Amino acid sequence: MPDTALPADCLNDLHDQRLKRLYDYWRSKCVGDLAPKDTIDPIDLRYILGYVTLVDVEALPRRYRFRLDGSILAMLSGVDYTGKYLDQLGIPDYIDFIAAGYDRVVDGRQPYAYRKEGAFDTKVFDEETLILPLGRNGRVKHLMVAVIPGDLAPEPGKVVI
Repeated sequence: MPDTALPADCLNDLHDQRLKRLYDYWRSKCVGDLAPKDTIDPIDLRYILGYVTLVDVEALPRRYRFRLDGSILAMLSGVDYTGKYLDQLGIPDYIDFIAAGYDRVVDGRQPYAYRKEGAFDTKVFDEETLILPLGRNGRVKHLMVAVIPGDLAPEPGKVVI
């Protein structure tokens, strides 16, 4: 994989309240540096579930498989990535960018957040993304990825339930 430049980490400056709430929830479930996947309850994530993708991390060779793609994300992209591997998506620059972010979280066992505006091939992106590691005993086995498109931010002052 080429050396892909990643945006600055904005974990401590998340704009979207849903992402802040998800990050706080993840931290409350952590045992050490990681939150075990079985401690995450989808009922607790109703406010953001359609924007969340669960990714399996396969170790050797490292590959990322979309276990579940959020329904809103699938609707917006026109593609449901559930069951597909990242390296099979057919958008090389996008694959490299996403893999670099996932690698950063897996290798560092730390969450990462970024804001990105720009284009990959013919697709334009404007989003704020939070990538959270899930696993046990220092090994990341899954990623919980929440993506909030820039034009879908909640209204100022709106309470998200």
